Amino acid sequence: MPSLNDAFAELQAINTKLQTLHTDNSQLKTGQVAIQTAINAGTSATQAVQGAVEAGTVVLKAMVQEQHISNTLLLHLTRQADTMICALEAIARNTCGIHNEAHQQTALQRVMEASELALLDISKTVHPDAALDLARREGLRHATEACCPPPQEPPVCSYRPCPAPPPLKIKDKEGGKEDPKGGEKIK
Repeated sequence: MPSLNDAFAELQAINTKLQTLHTDNSQLKTGQVAIQTAINAGTSATQAVQGAVEAGTVVLKAMVQEQHISNTLLLHLTRQADTMICALEAIARNTCGIHNEAHQQTALQRVMEASELALLDISKTVHPDAALDLARREGLRHATEACCPPPQEPPVCSYRPCPAPPPLKIKDKEGGKEDPKGGEKIK
């Protein structure tokens, strides 16, 4: 049968093993706390990254919307510039035609004026009674035209505008539209 010393030695060995277990358990608890702290820090970092990504996504969406508005405005301005170029080309073509016609007409009018003056002088010299009758009839014609003017001929040229782009309509962030004339929201 075991002696009391043997039992005491066994108890001391068990006590040593319990102290080792207690030390190991404390180290495990410290490790668990460190792991939990690392997990919490990782979770916080992940949430911070997720928040930054969400904020960046909002900024990028706003930038895309602004870029779309800029692109729409540029397209509209390009169409307006095309319309202005078309109108300016028509003005230039008409102005050149008017200058050419005026130059030809001026030369013709000078020749006609000289011929008319010569014929008038000859007619008055040869037929003085007809010259007096012509002056009387001209006076009557002027009086009649003052009362009842003759119908006017329509102009030779009529302006035809170039096609303009449709008015620009941009939706703002709240879903309303901007007035293309004043930039105010239309609800």
